[in-house]
Amino acid sequence: MTRESDAIISIHPRHANAILDGAKTIELRRRIPALSIGTRLWIYATRPVGAVIGTATVERIVRGEPEEIWLEFGDQTGIARIDFDPYFDGVDQAIGLLLVNARRSIEHVEIEQLRCLRDGFHPPQVMMAISSREAQLLHRMAYANV
Repeated sequence: MTRESDAIISIHPRHANAILDGAKTIELRRRIPALSIGTRLWIYATRPVGAVIGTATVERIVRGEPEEIWLEFGDQTGIARIDFDPYFDGVDQAIGLLLVNARRSIEHVEIEQLRCLRDGFHPPQVMMAISSREAQLLHRMAYANV
């Protein structure tokens, strides 16, 4: 699998840390922009953290009725069924990003630093593609000592 692209994804800190700790291997979404297998996701932990704290790679994208997704992947979600059901209430399709190679960054890349990547940078509501140049700069900031 080759890395085709990079994107920044906004995730609540509890879930972001669960991904980076290996306890959560699927990120659930109600909708998702076009995304390729092999995309490196830069995990932006939302407030109160407000920083990129690591990366993971999209190994597979699954779509299905919420019940089907829960039955197959519920134990990988890092959440309880009582939280899953309300999140998918009223939608016909659940989307799961199966993640591999989760890696915590050495340095948190704070919002001020992220604004050096792109003028007027604001954390994405869901996800935003970044260029290979922006990814290289982000890598230098997050993994400076590697």
